[in-house]
Amino acid sequence: MVAFFNRSVRNSKRLLAKHSFVFRTIRFVKYHYRSTFTDPTEINRFLSKSQFIVYDKKEKTFAINERNLTWKQKKSIRRLFMHEAHKISPRSIKLKNILDTHYYDRCLERYIHERLCANIRNETTCWFRYAQNNMCIGWYDPQKPFDLEGKKEFIKEQALTKPSFANITDLNPLIREDDGYVYYLSSNVHKEDDPILTLVNNIQRHSFSNWISLSVPIVLGYSTTTKRYNAICGRHRIATLRYLQKQGMVSGQLDVMCHIVKYPFDSLTQTRPYSNTCKKCMEDIWEKTYYAELPTRFNGS
Repeated sequence: MVAFFNRSVRNSKRLLAKHSFVFRTIRFVKYHYRSTFTDPTEINRFLSKSQFIVYDKKEKTFAINERNLTWKQKKSIRRLFMHEAHKISPRSIKLKNILDTHYYDRCLERYIHERLCANIRNETTCWFRYAQNNMCIGWYDPQKPFDLEGKKEFIKEQALTKPSFANITDLNPLIREDDGYVYYLSSNVHKEDDPILTLVNNIQRHSFSNWISLSVPIVLGYSTTTKRYNAICGRHRIATLRYLQKQGMVSGQLDVMCHIVKYPFDSLTQTRPYSNTCKKCMEDIWEKTYYAELPTRFNGS
């Protein structure tokens, strides 16, 4: 009976390995077929949907040359990449070349470190205490009053693209800073792990597969002003890979297949720090301390 069970397990593993190989091979063939025959048409179709985006055929990167986009225009561009980029073959970038990331991306990476290395409870991690409780949810003209009527108007505007905003009835947690960004301040206590910890475990056990990742492609924004990357799609994967690289578990030479869009402003997303703690983190205080604590071999490999 035991021998039969062990034989069944071995056969199941071989079958899974065979199916995995076939799956990845199909992804590989589809990618090269699409990049050869389909991409030019899809790229032109993609570009026709926004007057602000251009494509560099040599570098295989997208770019936005307009510096003064409204937040409505930025949201439209971001949605375009999220919904249409999967039709175009991505390029690749070395993991080690993703040198710096924007606020939300960095905080999620720090969350992994705090949970797995520092054994910090969920409710006291920066990710849940600050990033998830002080969320930037939009922008409202700082020249307009932000009293009760102003807050109602803001919610009404946001609900046009995010219907869930219509369910917000308590307007007291809405805070607007001088630059117009609006935050929803919460005191929620989060005790459940973020799903990223499962992703970290899966990649540690099975390694990272670009071909599986292509089903929902990674899209990286890159600010030519701040020199920081911002994940428009694939934030969890990028945070995980950067964490594992720093732990010496993934090589910095890993080619990450993704789309890259460059722009001359800080970000296409509205996420940004609210608390002074988060703003200091963006000044590289945590990043420099984190790197200093790691063995030398982890820093550049």
